[in-house]
Amino acid sequence: MRIESRLRQIVLVLGDLSSYVIGFWLALAIRHFTIPNLDTIIRHVPLFGFMMGTWLVVNYINGLYDLTKITDKKILYRRILETSIIALLVGVVFFYIIPNQAITPKRILVLTAVFGYSVSTILRVIIFKYIGITKLTVNCMFVGVCKETVELVKKIETQKEKGYIVKAIIDPEKVLDKAEYPGIAIYHSVSAVRPAITNHQINVVIVNTEIQKNEDIMRELYELLFWPVHITQLPVFYESITGRISPSTFSESWFLQHLSDIHKPVYEKLRVIVDYVAAIIIGAIFLALLLPVSLAIKLTSKGPIFFIQERVGKFGRKFKLYKFRSMYVLGPDGSAEENGYQFAKKNDVRITSIGRLLRKTRIDELPQVINLWKHDVTLIGPRPERPQIVEELTRRMSYYPLRHVVRPGLTGWAVLHQHYADSHEKSLKKLQFDLFYIKNKSFLLDISIILKTVNIIFRGLGQ
Repeated sequence: MRIESRLRQIVLVLGDLSSYVIGFWLALAIRHFTIPNLDTIIRHVPLFGFMMGTWLVVNYINGLYDLTKITDKKILYRRILETSIIALLVGVVFFYIIPNQAITPKRILVLTAVFGYSVSTILRVIIFKYIGITKLTVNCMFVGVCKETVELVKKIETQKEKGYIVKAIIDPEKVLDKAEYPGIAIYHSVSAVRPAITNHQINVVIVNTEIQKNEDIMRELYELLFWPVHITQLPVFYESITGRISPSTFSESWFLQHLSDIHKPVYEKLRVIVDYVAAIIIGAIFLALLLPVSLAIKLTSKGPIFFIQERVGKFGRKFKLYKFRSMYVLGPDGSAEENGYQFAKKNDVRITSIGRLLRKTRIDELPQVINLWKHDVTLIGPRPERPQIVEELTRRMSYYPLRHVVRPGLTGWAVLHQHYADSHEKSLKKLQFDLFYIKNKSFLLDISIILKTVNIIFRGLGQ
């Protein structure tokens, strides 16, 4: 369902790779004052081929393939400049760590980076113009209306980079006000399904689950099996657009169908290896920063260096979570709460001056390497919550404990998409993100989360 969005990203990746190849060729030509011959190119390919792959990863980390970012050209140009500098530094470090006396890559490296990213910038301008947000789009039609339908229509209208345009809605129950949806044809008759597809050149039909009880609608949809259109269920489409599980699907049968087989032996073994490697790396950083961070905390506010709090882990097991203290001590128990638990929120006044820096850089999370070694948490998973919050949210959302069928993580899918859940409504959205991860967890998704987390850390976007 996201093929158009993926196609745009593939175009950008291939465009960048082609740009680096062109930059590499120009660099060799200028360095040797002649058109490079095959032997010269072959001698340089292993090192520079690896380097170009590394640059693509750096681009991904820095958001150059995030379609929600490339719609703003000013941000794009700034990101390209930042990324090119980082890529050049990575290249310099790489070539000095692994020297190769058979070639002299330092000057060629600089020229390749300059020419490669220059060509990449020009190519992206062309892509903006000819296959930008108005190209490679898919016309879609919703059949049936519910809360999620309205949410999706608004999201698609405001995020055209998703690659979809809502052309029509079949609303037999007359839920929508046509005046609120200019530019979208709204039909109240079931018989309008096929004419609407023809008139608006519909490519994708999204069917609301509840409306499938309508036999007339189902007969119309059955006829579409012989039409060149793609039919999909609303929950599936919702998941692909939002990265969340639709609340309308929450039921025992749905969870049994999608969450009963989430433990994959090979994947779980790979995760254990990744956890140990991450624990070594994070542990080294933790030990290196322990003294300066401890001094900064003690000199700027009263209270302990570490903040230790009970959290809920896999299958509801409770454990002690370790963090650097980033808030003022307000309660008698050493917490930042005076009258019961409080949700953390953006620009929380309880956060100390040094605490803001620790949170932005995620340094406050480093002591959780202890929990990683103890297997209380894994590298990626739902963030663990306090027992009081879990108890309260379970009363309001009976399916909330499902996020505990896997081990909690240091970072996760929900962390990337929603920084704070300072209300029960936001907690529901966070649960939707967590369930999406649990349902779709894979090694590739984990790599994506790790790389995006690295971007947040280096940009100081933590909260």
